[in-house]
Amino acid sequence: MKPQAPVSWRTGAVCVTAFAMFVAFAGLFALPPLDRDEARFAQATAQMMESGDYIAIRFQDRERNKKPAGVYWLQAASVAAFSDVEAREIWAYRLPAMAGVVLAAIFTFIAAARLYDPLTGLIAGLLLASAPLAAAEATIAKTDGVLLGLVAMAQCAFVYAYGAVQAGEKPGWGAAIAFWAAQGAGALVKGPISLMISALTALGLSTATPRFQWAAALRLAAGAAIFILIVAPWLFAISQATDGRFFADAFGDDMLGKLGDAQEGHAGPPGYHALLVWILFWPAAGLILPGLVRTWRERKNWRALFLLSWALPGWLFFELAATKLPHYVLPLYPALAIIAARAATAGTPEKVLRRAGAAVYAAAGLGAAAIIAAPLIEFAQAPALAGGLAALFAAATLLVAGFFWRGRSVAGALASSALAAVYAWTLLNGVLPGLSQFAVSPRLAAALDEAERHPLHDGLKPVAIAGYSEPSAVFLLGTETALTNPAHAAVLLKSGAVSAAIVEAREEATFAAALDGAPVEALAVIDGVNYSSGQRVSLTIYARPRAPESYER
Repeated sequence: MKPQAPVSWRTGAVCVTAFAMFVAFAGLFALPPLDRDEARFAQATAQMMESGDYIAIRFQDRERNKKPAGVYWLQAASVAAFSDVEAREIWAYRLPAMAGVVLAAIFTFIAAARLYDPLTGLIAGLLLASAPLAAAEATIAKTDGVLLGLVAMAQCAFVYAYGAVQAGEKPGWGAAIAFWAAQGAGALVKGPISLMISALTALGLSTATPRFQWAAALRLAAGAAIFILIVAPWLFAISQATDGRFFADAFGDDMLGKLGDAQEGHAGPPGYHALLVWILFWPAAGLILPGLVRTWRERKNWRALFLLSWALPGWLFFELAATKLPHYVLPLYPALAIIAARAATAGTPEKVLRRAGAAVYAAAGLGAAAIIAAPLIEFAQAPALAGGLAALFAAATLLVAGFFWRGRSVAGALASSALAAVYAWTLLNGVLPGLSQFAVSPRLAAALDEAERHPLHDGLKPVAIAGYSEPSAVFLLGTETALTNPAHAAVLLKSGAVSAAIVEAREEATFAAALDGAPVEALAVIDGVNYSSGQRVSLTIYARPRAPESYER
């Protein structure tokens, strides 16, 4: 294997940062608010800003006791700085998630450079930033992108503290403070997940002797005090605000419930995450298997042991949990990125491993090409465009696979990262935004805007919706939007309590009967697909005649 050209720390950091920002911007402005989680998070943040209550979390009049308030605070700060709550610009709510993914790539670079060298760090950062799962989470206004950045920060600090002890040096306070600050912030974003991952890492490190060097490195007593100072004030405040219901809901029903039972139909057998990782971490697919083998063989070295302790116990935990969603293992991706990057820079002498990795990468890439083509054929009736894009990505995939096949792993890693970045922009900025039939709520908002009947923009009373209750509609049309039945929607419209009623075709007969001859006009009909339920919908916007205007305002 030819010696690799050196990469300086500065060059690596700049390249990873610029590349991660480029990928993370892919869907920031192009995608409408996504149902259901993103719209719920954004709407709860909007309600915080409207009400001035930054402790209790609510979606309309319902308590939302699932996650702590940290990400809502970050979203509120972002909206206050770059937008306005009444504008309902979803990109402003997404900026914290985007920043989290970018920071994760940077901390992955720093950790890998400390463990090995800057070239390994560069490749690890590029692989993580271009992973389809990371690119997607950078575009979704919820907790997981932010959590990824905080986990990467905590684990990077862990690497520095533990590495100092391994080198026979006295660990400084800087790494320990950074570790515990990240843990405190992580707890405010998604409860104990970040702390659990670091604890499992420490458990893995305890298999080496001396067993508890990590404890001295992290200054547990002082760290616990830092953690408590960060977390305790909000825990006390939310306990008072909800009379303790937050803890019962968040830890009992939400977190512990997901371990024993598959919630909301999100089930999967053990091996679910291991099967998906080849697509969701596609740019690293050619290097994960060789990297795991190399790292396992080097497990007596503290660097390899740290990476295995970061990746494997947490992965086993998520595989055994009853509820499974693809993003659950995202905080383990930085470890996989470093393991894969190490295989690229150190080389994989076994031909069978190289070629197995190349074959897996090619298969995953062909699957990714099909993912781009399928919606264009099914929903956009654009088979020529679908075929052209799929053919281009398939050809590029096979070209990159050839690098891995021939043992040119560094070139393969750089090329696969670049191809995955292009893939993210194609899918998130091109294909998905073009499927207008899925954008039901944005089209409702646009139709009300055109008719000058939008509650937020035109100073009108709220609307009522019957037969369609997606959170994105509440986010785009306003907190007071009434999600109700068709008879009640008719009563509200007749009385002037709402400025418009939006009725799904299946509810038309009941709505018409409840109107009992009251005069209304149909402003627009929105036909589309509710991708959350998989059903086609046809929504008609009804309003009373314009005169007199007083009933509306």
